[in-house]
Amino acid sequence: MHRVVVAGLAILLSASSAHAEPTFPAAIQAAAGIPCAPPCTLCHTTTPGTAQTATKLFASTVITHGLIPGHPESMTTVVAALRADMVDTDKDGVLDVDELAAGSDPSNPRPGSELCGPLYGCAGGHIAKVSPRPTDRAPWLFASALALLLFSRMRRARAAR
Repeated sequence: MHRVVVAGLAILLSASSAHAEPTFPAAIQAAAGIPCAPPCTLCHTTTPGTAQTATKLFASTVITHGLIPGHPESMTTVVAALRADMVDTDKDGVLDVDELAAGSDPSNPRPGSELCGPLYGCAGGHIAKVSPRPTDRAPWLFASALALLLFSRMRRARAAR
């Protein structure tokens, strides 16, 4: 029975949770001087984004300007390349880096395509958007291991009777 508990714990501890690629919002915010962390939908069609959903115009732009999947720090190089190449993804006459710094979507030529949401108060504060975080699996692993241990002890007690 002890082997069952050990095997169960080994399976639980080796199972990996499904994570999307690391998120880039904070990296692009810092690199481009955006007043907020942009939503995943700046580049992706879903929240959170995956490699398959990075189909928006700006996603293509950052990929062709040096984005390295899995490396948010590459956004610094991407923003520098966008600035050097004077890129205007949506062809509205405003450079992508300027649109990002203003908190607007460089894929959307319409005025008011805000990335940061509405402004509030005299100082124009934004309500920060929160990027999705992977869930912590430690509590689930502990609870599963405890349940497996209790189940094992119950079976031993029944067998002893």
